[in-house]
Amino acid sequence: MRVCLMVVSVVILATFMSACARPKGETPQQKRDFVLRMKDRTLEDLYAAKPFTRDMVKNAAGYGVFSNINTQLLVLGSGSGYGVIVDNANGKTTYMKMAEGGVGLGVAVTDFREVIIFNNPAVMRQFISSGWDFGVQGDAVLKSRTEGAAASGEVPFQTDIVIYQLTKQGIALRTNVGAEKYWIDSELNYY
Repeated sequence: MRVCLMVVSVVILATFMSACARPKGETPQQKRDFVLRMKDRTLEDLYAAKPFTRDMVKNAAGYGVFSNINTQLLVLGSGSGYGVIVDNANGKTTYMKMAEGGVGLGVAVTDFREVIIFNNPAVMRQFISSGWDFGVQGDAVLKSRTEGAAASGEVPFQTDIVIYQLTKQGIALRTNVGAEKYWIDSELNYY
């Protein structure tokens, strides 16, 4: 009975949280502004936690900031989100969407921000056009809206990319292998 109640609770919470995993706004401009505000807040949080990252972002070829909500129940996990890539050479922004899936052991419902620092411009361009990131991840998170602690590590297979994850709120105890797919948001970009 407890397991059934936990499963139902996680499914309901995951459904609610996935609805929050998109930019708010009625028009494309309002959605772009929402994404840029999320980017700015996330970078300030990262700089406060790890001051040395300010120079890393400034000196990089570019960077991306993403908001992601994901869930994992027993062996399967999924998530979705949105974000923006900024090319430091010319200031160009590329708005993107993301989705992830994973297989591993654990239970998780997390809302986190991801900052991706691109040290190589060719890798950044490839990421924008192809958008795949495969990784091995381990989390130990217990955090509410006002309290908690988070530790997250990711071992990316691409060394020209440095990834920082900041947990906003959620509960996670998991180890998984998964894939994330990033793609250009056709609604928010000017083409």
